[in-house]
Amino acid sequence: MEHEPQSPFYLELGRRGFSPGWARPEPSMWAQPLPKFRPAVWRFAAAKRVLDQSGDLVPAEQTERRNLIMVNPIEGNAYATTRHLVAAYQCVLPGDTARTHRPSAAALRLVIAAKSGVYTVVNGARIDMAAGDVVLTPSWSWHGHVNESDETCYWIDFLDIPFIQLSEAMFFEPHPSAGLEPITSRGPSPMRIPSGEALGSGRDVKTVEVGKDVMPTIAMHLLRQPKDGRIEVAKSTTNNIYAVVSGKARVTPEGSATETIEPGDVIAIPCWHAHRIEAPEETVVFRVSDEPLLKKLGLERTAAA
Repeated sequence: MEHEPQSPFYLELGRRGFSPGWARPEPSMWAQPLPKFRPAVWRFAAAKRVLDQSGDLVPAEQTERRNLIMVNPIEGNAYATTRHLVAAYQCVLPGDTARTHRPSAAALRLVIAAKSGVYTVVNGARIDMAAGDVVLTPSWSWHGHVNESDETCYWIDFLDIPFIQLSEAMFFEPHPSAGLEPITSRGPSPMRIPSGEALGSGRDVKTVEVGKDVMPTIAMHLLRQPKDGRIEVAKSTTNNIYAVVSGKARVTPEGSATETIEPGDVIAIPCWHAHRIEAPEETVVFRVSDEPLLKKLGLERTAAA
């Protein structure tokens, strides 16, 4: 029997929708993870310049959200930051509103800059936003954003959209009002987590998980390091995205150059990349990961030392 891929036998298999398991063009299983996504960095200063320009070039009615997606620079990728997560810089111009909608995807925001009068509305609750806040919008929650201040506000979005797309379980619905949903409550909300309050006072090394169990696909940790602090992270199947809240961090992914990131900057560290985080000054870093998703699926694993 002929075993050439273009032989009549194999061509007939292809016509019938089959692929011979004994003659795969490439393996479907590996001895350990072979991540396609790469460590990558995005700078807030560069994003801010583009977002500010967009205010003159792109009218609000032409955009659901005024944001810049952080696309991992791998071949064939047009959206994801890591395999299961996407990050984006978003702004709302003075006097603008980002209309209410709800998707299957879970989302959260790390606020970079916001004056009094900036808020999001989550399922009718007005949630004021200030720099350093983490604001949660769980899956299928109505949410919209408002800037009643006289300055543009900026934040970083983190969502599990790439995972939802892979599962093909995406739903999206604009609010029936076609604008902002009515505000039905105000005041403190578990959906708003000020980073300073979560970490508490002090300058010691501290790691705090925030918003635990609110979003089953996303974990969030605030990491505080004193000057000359250092964190070594082993290879694992977890995909991480880091953003600097305050201070400065030097991040060295395995096999890549050291990157210095400052407030608002973001670095993606995909799975199976050991990395080191150093603090040349007192620093707070926000970590977003798909750790709970992998745990639930029994796929969380760390390389042996």
